[in-house]
Amino acid sequence: MLNLPRWQTIVIAGITLLSALFALPNLLPSSVLDHMPHWYSSSRINLGLDLRGGAHFLLEADLRSVLNERLTNLSDSMRAELRKQQVPFKDVTVEPGRALVVNLRDESTRSKAIEAIRAVDPSLVISGTGDTIRVAYSDQEMAKKKKEVIDQSIEILRRRVDETGTLEPTITRQGDERILLQVPGIKDTTDLKRKINQTAKLTFHLVNEDVAATGQNIPQTVPPTTYLVPTREGMQELRRTNPKAWEDIQSANPRLSPEQICRRYQPQCLPVLKRVVVGGEDLDDSKATFEQQQGGRPIISFTFNSAGGRAFCAATRANIGKRLAIQLDGEIISAPVVQGAICGGSGIITGSFTTQQTQEQSLLLRSGALPATLTIIQESTVGADLGADAIQAGTVAALVGTLLVAIFMFVAYGPVFGGFANLAMLVNLLMVFAGMSILGASLTLPGIAGLVLTAGLAVDANVLIYERVREEKALGRSPFSSLATGYEKAMSAIIDANLTTLVAGVLLFGFGSGPIRGFATTLTLGIITSMFSSTIFTRMLLSVWVRWRRPSELVI
Repeated sequence: MLNLPRWQTIVIAGITLLSALFALPNLLPSSVLDHMPHWYSSSRINLGLDLRGGAHFLLEADLRSVLNERLTNLSDSMRAELRKQQVPFKDVTVEPGRALVVNLRDESTRSKAIEAIRAVDPSLVISGTGDTIRVAYSDQEMAKKKKEVIDQSIEILRRRVDETGTLEPTITRQGDERILLQVPGIKDTTDLKRKINQTAKLTFHLVNEDVAATGQNIPQTVPPTTYLVPTREGMQELRRTNPKAWEDIQSANPRLSPEQICRRYQPQCLPVLKRVVVGGEDLDDSKATFEQQQGGRPIISFTFNSAGGRAFCAATRANIGKRLAIQLDGEIISAPVVQGAICGGSGIITGSFTTQQTQEQSLLLRSGALPATLTIIQESTVGADLGADAIQAGTVAALVGTLLVAIFMFVAYGPVFGGFANLAMLVNLLMVFAGMSILGASLTLPGIAGLVLTAGLAVDANVLIYERVREEKALGRSPFSSLATGYEKAMSAIIDANLTTLVAGVLLFGFGSGPIRGFATTLTLGIITSMFSSTIFTRMLLSVWVRWRRPSELVI
């Protein structure tokens, strides 16, 4: 057990040295790190919001608008199915945020109409009497859809924040409609708020040429399948000529719909069909680039997945000569005339973009569209004053705890065995710091508590081994045999003890959030690294010591 080959000794020493090297940037001053390679100097532990301050946002998702949109799409599918089944109906109207109402022409076709509705979505709840059928989602389905929207929003927010270079944000749901976002180290929140406020929802719609042919910018009435959407040029002109109207639009809560903006403030608008030809969810990638012609103006190039490419190809082939409106976040940024079928699975978006705008928009499209508009209902910037006190108190606690553990090991097991255990404890802390630096994990106040606990757990395996060695020594075994047998027989207890703690740490990390995750990160890393430092590293030290000193008796 103690006869380690030379290559194993070299590997163990190499892992220990690498751990020290990756932990070192956290201890060096900035003046020294500035002269080192960026990949090495940037490999440091990030301090959490409670230690270095940052931005705190409470966001509310506009789930009502999402439901309205889904009901509108459902009404289109329902109209198509009713026509397919030859069920005569007057209209299908949307009760905002609640249900659909189908008005039949003949009450006798009610059962056939219900069959057609069931064919669209069998989970719908159907009520009403006579020639009126009311269709709504069940309470369970509504709760499921709300959860899906919030979970998807959290994931997209995480991708956006991570891609901008900010690591380890805390993003958790608060209730049914709210999201808590905490980003450490942020002082100027302007860019972050702009990315939060932009839904980045890209959709392609056909322009209703019949309505557009009337020449009216804001027609009095439009068909049920059509709605008005302002153009980007129209909104920019409104901002320039009527700043008060622009401020009213930006500050409106809840946000105004595109048609409300058109009718209330009358910028340049286009009538587009509600049916989405292709949605942004079918985008594979988007990049900011420059057009080869037209003076090299900034544009956004995009690539569809296979399903989106087929849908885009079919839509452009069937609508040659018509305008295809590209709508982004409630504005039409371009409405080119389809000259021919576009079947390559890619395209470009042109408009009055600046280079910075194309970079931001391509980032947002690449990370995905938010399924619901998020409104900031609470914002605060947390200072790092409390963090300085917490770091100082945590450092003192860690040092005192480590010192007390070291003294106990020296007293209980002597200078040799106690010294090896204490050295293993220091190596374990170095490995935890190295692991957090490599992973880019954040150190929070509960994480400091996890480090203090790790210092105690780091010597736990050595206590089990040394007690077993004492037992073997009492049975009359030789020093070498006592050590080898002690390590061999203690391993099962060490694995059991650490495995149960590791399972608890993994579950805390997987199901917890914020402070709980911070504690679980250091605890889990500490458990994993202690298996190396307490058993493998100390075994190497004892192997070298036994070969060097060849003791006739173990003083333990």
